[in-house]
Amino acid sequence: MTPQLPNPKRLLRLKPAANYLSLSPGKLRAIVQKGELPVIKYGDGNVPWLLDMKDLDLWIEKHKENL
Repeated sequence: MTPQLPNPKRLLRLKPAANYLSLSPGKLRAIVQKGELPVIKYGDGNVPWLLDMKDLDLWIEKHKENL
């Protein structure tokens, strides 16, 4: 029987999402503010942005280049 690996969290806050993309939090914030990546906001007022790992993976695929 193969051991099951724990599922990573699907939603990440800004800093862990930036780390996942190897970007600074400021650069990721700018990407989000330009509308290139969607965020999840819940509640009212000043709530943290949550980024879906599926969207992060799609963003990576979209920005791949062959040199």
